[in-house]
Order: sequence, then C-alpha cells, then structure tokens
Amino acid sequence: MKLKLFLVACSFVLVGSINAQIKSAEVLASGLTCSMCSKAIFKALSQLDFVDTVKVNIETSVYQLSFKKDSAVKIEGIRDAVYDAGFAIAKLSITADWKDKTAVKDLVFNDLGYQFKWQTKVNKTLSSHQKVVIVNKDIQPINGTYLLNY
Repeated sequence: MKLKLFLVACSFVLVGSINAQIKSAEVLASGLTCSMCSKAIFKALSQLDFVDTVKVNIETSVYQLSFKKDSAVKIEGIRDAVYDAGFAIAKLSITADWKDKTAVKDLVFNDLGYQFKWQTKVNKTLSSHQKVVIVNKDIQPINGTYLLNY
C-alpha cells in the first residue's frame, strides 16, 4: 500500500515537472566568420536530444530552437553544444510559462529545474509565454543561479 502511494505521489511530481518546461530558446552566436561556422552550430544544436527544430538566420547569427513536447530542456546542453562547436554565445533567451507570474527585483526562485534570480530594475508582470534573457557571462551559473532579465 505504501509503495502504491509513493508511486502515485511520484507521478504527480513528474507530471508537474514535465508541464513546466522551456518552450523555446533563441541563441545569438558570436565568432562566426562563414556559412560553415553556422552549419557547425546548427548541427551541434540539432543533435541535442530535447531539440525538435533549429531555424537559423545566417545574416544575424541567431538560432531559434523549439523543443520536443514533454522533454526536459537543459540550458547547459545548449551552452555546451555551441561552445563544443568552437563558438561562443553572445545572448541566450528562453521562453517559458513561469510559475510565478511576476518578475520581482532580486527575487531568487526555483523553476523549470533551475535556480534563477531576477535582475530587473522594476517588478514586471509576466505574459503567459514570457521571453527572458540569461545574463550570466558565458551562460555559466553563479553559485548555481542563472540571472534573468526581460
């Protein structure tokens, strides 16, 4: 009986974490000099198991990522794919349905499997699919925390 209750409780946690996911991302790559550079990043991002599609604008070096439904998106996976291809990220934006619908200045919170901290000057009500920018240098968390701005 205890095992059944445990399994039911685990399924609720799993469903909640699956529904709370990053919907899309936009990567502005830096260091590109030719179309072969763009292709290397495209290939690296396309091979991530949680990525559904990658669209690239070669002129602006922007990669738009959409993710597989119910897949856990890994920010560090996106970062590492670009760096492993030999390039850097100038800007990484993510779009998600945020648990807390208000961005509160300096608020540290856990959502989407990560710890975040708002880096805003004023509080802002978030839209249902809010796009935010990760402002950490080199997309490296500081003490396990990603800094966000909108």
